[in-house]
Amino acid sequence: MINSVKIPEKLFEYTARCPLCRSDMTIAVYKYTVPYYGDILIHSGICSNCNYVYRNVDQLSGSEPRKVIYRVEKPEDVNALVIKSVYAKIEIPELGLTVDSGIASQGYITTVEGLILEFIDVVKSLCEEKKHEITKCEELLEKLEKARNGELEYTIVIYDYVGISDIISNKTVREKIEIKNNL
Repeated sequence: MINSVKIPEKLFEYTARCPLCRSDMTIAVYKYTVPYYGDILIHSGICSNCNYVYRNVDQLSGSEPRKVIYRVEKPEDVNALVIKSVYAKIEIPELGLTVDSGIASQGYITTVEGLILEFIDVVKSLCEEKKHEITKCEELLEKLEKARNGELEYTIVIYDYVGISDIISNKTVREKIEIKNNL
């Protein structure tokens, strides 16, 4: 039997202002079905003026607010699929790393390894700008390389108040988040 690859279905395009240079950029929107997860919308665009990359992922049906916990304990654990919504906050407590949600936040689909690669890119950029002590940068980059290869045990925690984000694995723990209404 031949495995069939599902290709995202392009729904439409729209024009938006680039948040960096304010030029017009075209955003394409695709519908895709993620196995064991459901239908999602993928928004993708690149500014032709400054090369800013826009990406976002929205689930077509939301869920309850939740905390997603995934423990990396061996090399193959870095292959788990990570779905991060624009509304989610990600923490890796053992490494002291956090990605907050906010106006500049983007949603994406990647693997745990891809998530670690994103952190590596950001740390390298900060180190090149000399905003941090070189020794600390080198130590963190060394830990991130070990994390990327599954040679270091760590936990990924995602807080998502619209219930879109997830890590697709039988090891993933999902907990309901209580929202307190202070009216």
